[in-house]
Amino acid sequence: MTARYHLILDPDLRDELRELHARAQADPNGVAAKQFEAVRVALSALREGREAEFAGERLGRSDNYPDLRDCAEIKIPVVEEFNRRGRPMGPSHRVTYREFEGPTESSLPVRQVVAFAPRKNGEIFDVTANRLGRSKGVALDELDHLPTVRPITGPGKEPDRLIGPPRMALPPDMAQSLKALDGLAPPTSTPPTTTNHPPAPQRQPPNRGPSQSR
Repeated sequence: MTARYHLILDPDLRDELRELHARAQADPNGVAAKQFEAVRVALSALREGREAEFAGERLGRSDNYPDLRDCAEIKIPVVEEFNRRGRPMGPSHRVTYREFEGPTESSLPVRQVVAFAPRKNGEIFDVTANRLGRSKGVALDELDHLPTVRPITGPGKEPDRLIGPPRMALPPDMAQSLKALDGLAPPTSTPPTTTNHPPAPQRQPPNRGPSQSR
């Protein structure tokens, strides 16, 4: 499908996915490979604007959670989890992201992918807050113009809850990164992997020598 958004990965997430990719290559049938494939699916969905297919929801804030009113999540199944009655608990992991205007009027809007983490015990919220420099229960003045959703989690969530995050003005540091990647003003210290999805696993060419077995 055609890309509707330009993706930028949080630097910590980018490093995490590089490590996950290496582990997936070392053990293609292991847990890391399953996680890496799940992330690839999630990034594709966010790039193509298919968050509704993954039970996308906008996040909020409360005294028990950090202020994430400018964020949204999609739900990604990685491992099966069951409650005490043996019933499935739904997708085990979440991917959180924010959305910004493109650097120019003709540019695609930008989505910053912040975190990939388990749902259990609210780990995804903690990781997202840490990467954005936010604390539990502290409301941000710059987000006061945004409504919150109540409650944050649980079966009583608002039925008409918004799916995607609010689109914000593009921060200067992200705009500079995008310009560098587009070749407009590339600083020599900017690595080429600041944006886009993690590298796909490389397939080794088949051995065509006389000793090849089938």
